[in-house]
Amino acid sequence: MSRNDLELSLACGDHEITRPIQTGEVKPEGIDWEVSTPYAPERHWRMIRETEFDVCELSLGSYLASRSIPDDHPFTAIPVFPHRHFRHSYMFKSSNTSIEDPGDLTGKKVGLNTWQTTAGIWMRGIASEEYGLDLESVTWYRRAPEDVPLELSGKFDIHKIPEDRNLEEMLSEGYLQGAFYPALLDSVKRGKGCERIFENPFQEEKNYYRETGIFPLMHAIVIRDKVLEKAPWAAESIYEAFKKSRDIGLKKLEDPRTQALVWARKYLEEEQSLFGGSPWSYGLTEENLRVFDKLQEYSLRQEIIPSRYDLENLFVRI
Repeated sequence: MSRNDLELSLACGDHEITRPIQTGEVKPEGIDWEVSTPYAPERHWRMIRETEFDVCELSLGSYLASRSIPDDHPFTAIPVFPHRHFRHSYMFKSSNTSIEDPGDLTGKKVGLNTWQTTAGIWMRGIASEEYGLDLESVTWYRRAPEDVPLELSGKFDIHKIPEDRNLEEMLSEGYLQGAFYPALLDSVKRGKGCERIFENPFQEEKNYYRETGIFPLMHAIVIRDKVLEKAPWAAESIYEAFKKSRDIGLKKLEDPRTQALVWARKYLEEEQSLFGGSPWSYGLTEENLRVFDKLQEYSLRQEIIPSRYDLENLFVRI
C-alpha cells in the first residue's frame, strides 16, 4: 500500500503536546486522519466497547485489563504517553474525619471511579506501598461500571454506589471517609465537606518523585490491529507524528507570554530542576520501563491483570 492511501480516525485528549496534531500543524507521513477530542471517559468507553477509532488515546488501566482477552479488544499500543499525572493531590477525605495520611483509611469506606481506572490503580498502589494502607480491609465504592469486565477473586470488598446517591455527597456527609478520584472534586474546590488528604500534596508528589523516580503513566496511544496488519509502517509514522507534536507543544510552553499563568516561568524552572529536563518522554526508555513495571506490579496485586505481560504483547515494536 502507498503511504498516501491511509485514511484513519484519531481520538485523543486536548493536551498542549497533542494540539499540533489536532490543528493539522503536524500530520503523520502517509496518513490522512480525522481528529476528534471526546471527553476521556467517553473516549475510553467507545474504544473498549466498540473499537470505534483507528487510533486512540486510552487509559492504561483498561488497556492492561483488555490484554487478557485480546480477541475482544483488537488494538495494540505504541509507546506514546500523552498523559501522565502525579496522584497524591487526588486523594480526598471527608472533612468530618481525622484522616492524616492514606494509611489511616485502613478499615474505612473509600470511593472510586472504577476499579480499573489508571489513577485509582496508582493511588491504591502508592497508598499501600508508601503509607501502609491495607487494601483488603477497605470497603470500596465505585461510581461507574468497569470498561473491561474484571474477574476478581473477592478479596477486595467492592460495591456499586447506589443510583440515587453520588460519590461527592457520600464523602461530604461522612458516609465515605475517603475517595481516590481521577479529577478534582467540585466539593473540594468549594470547601463543602471534602478536602485533600495531604495538607501540601504537591510537596508530597515532589518528594515521591525524588525518592522513586516515578512520574505515573496514565494513557497510551493504541492502534487497531487491522490497521497494523494492513499498513505495518503506520505505527512508526504515528509515533513520529506524536513526538513532533510533543516537541512543538513543549517549545511553546517555554515562552511565558503564551501561558495564562502568572508564574509560568517559575513553574517551568521548578519542573526542569526536579526532572533534569522534560518529563514527557516517549518510547520504551529505561525510565518509562521502570514506571510501567510498577504499574504492572500494582495492577497484578489489585487483580486488574492475571499475570505480568511481556512487552512484545503490549507494544508495537517501533
